[in-house]
Amino acid sequence: MNASFKNLIGLAVVGCMVVSVSGQSRAQGTTAVPEDNLLPAEFTTILKESWSFLKDETDSLAKIVGSKLEFETAAEFEKRAVDARQQYLTKVNRYVKDKKLDTRVFGVLFKATLVEYNADTRMYSVTSPTLVEAPYNIPQIVTEVPQNPYVALADSITKGYRTSSIYMDFSPNFRWQVHRDTAKVAKADGGHIYFRVRFKIELQQTGTSGAARFAIVPQRLMLFNQRTNSVYWEQPLR
Repeated sequence: MNASFKNLIGLAVVGCMVVSVSGQSRAQGTTAVPEDNLLPAEFTTILKESWSFLKDETDSLAKIVGSKLEFETAAEFEKRAVDARQQYLTKVNRYVKDKKLDTRVFGVLFKATLVEYNADTRMYSVTSPTLVEAPYNIPQIVTEVPQNPYVALADSITKGYRTSSIYMDFSPNFRWQVHRDTAKVAKADGGHIYFRVRFKIELQQTGTSGAARFAIVPQRLMLFNQRTNSVYWEQPLR
């Protein structure tokens, strides 16, 4: 991607949502939103579909703009680049509207493991082994989870293949402050205890960069019992 293209083209962002920790329990029901109990693989499919669309359109834009032609003035090249960029943004905005990415909320399930309860401090140590496969960075697209204390995106190499995963980044464990009686009930129902991480997909226009930005944005975290749909603890993240 040449320098002229980078200076002339401002691209777009597709994003999404995730987590946080420590607080009082409030074991009670809560109203679920549409698509509020997605399995990690289901959310991965949604992420990859949006990322693939953004990549295809970004590649197409770079190809259409290309470099200044031999018999093209600088003004003509700039107009051609601006027109192509506007068409690109129109396509991305239409995709967001068609897929309702400006209004949909995705609640993704991360399995919660109840490690140990401290009856003196009334703190339950909780972890989550769940990994959500996500798109990774390439020159055309910067994929990121905006910085926050509890959820992260990491690249790794597994059996020679590059992968990228969203995970719960507790240090080292989530500390859930909870009354002993509630802790006992939760332990007895341990197979149904999850973190529900809500993601919101956003579209933004970035600055004058040659790369698009795909952001997976934290919104709200809950610790809940899936069987009873009782929320023990929750915290907004935006």
